[in-house]
Amino acid sequence: MRHSLITKSLVFVFLNPLIINSVLSKNIDNHLLINQLEVFLNQRKDDLLKELFLQKSFNQFNKQYLAFRHKYKDAKWSIQPVSNDQNKSMLDIKIRSTREINDQIYNLYTKQTVKLETYKDKIKGYEVIDEESILHSKNSPLSIKIVSPKKVLTGEKYEINLIIENPLDNSLTASGMIVLKNEDDKKISNDIFGIKPNQSGGLFKYIQAPFKPGSQTISAIITHPKGIYLITKKIKVGL
Repeated sequence: MRHSLITKSLVFVFLNPLIINSVLSKNIDNHLLINQLEVFLNQRKDDLLKELFLQKSFNQFNKQYLAFRHKYKDAKWSIQPVSNDQNKSMLDIKIRSTREINDQIYNLYTKQTVKLETYKDKIKGYEVIDEESILHSKNSPLSIKIVSPKKVLTGEKYEINLIIENPLDNSLTASGMIVLKNEDDKKISNDIFGIKPNQSGGLFKYIQAPFKPGSQTISAIITHPKGIYLITKKIKVGL
């Protein structure tokens, strides 16, 4: 009996470091993959970027990526792992870029939390958990702060606040907010947003979460004599 216990102990002593090293090796591989993803996106190395994905996952990514790059040609990506497990990672992604619309230059700032799933050192799938984007007039002195939950319950009624920090003056702003239901909603339109004039200070609205788990995307616009802000916020909806 004693001999059996000693044998099992020795097996554990020798196998446990192997298990630990295997996990550490996988985490290092994931970290390298994430670094390569950031580099290839910033350097626009499409051929090398494709090699980081399994084919099905790349087809999904590439469609969205090409549409984004068509509008934002000078995007700069920052990708940092928040957590790094054996086959899954949570990423903190920040994107900065500019875009010309009707001879006006706009700055874009986007931040995302993305869940990444890997298989054999390639990206098998990904999911945007939450996202926040602000597109605004270049050199606009306005500063907009978004106050909202990252996650809500199905059917919950919650509040989103867009606050103009340090209001410049007593000038009137115009603003509106909608729930995006499809890609066709993603355009600036007075009719769609229900834009109304209001005093400087921001925009506040209660939103009804859907009754099925998933996500909900809110879009808002704030206009001011010294700038235009278009804000998009994705919120996770769960049970």
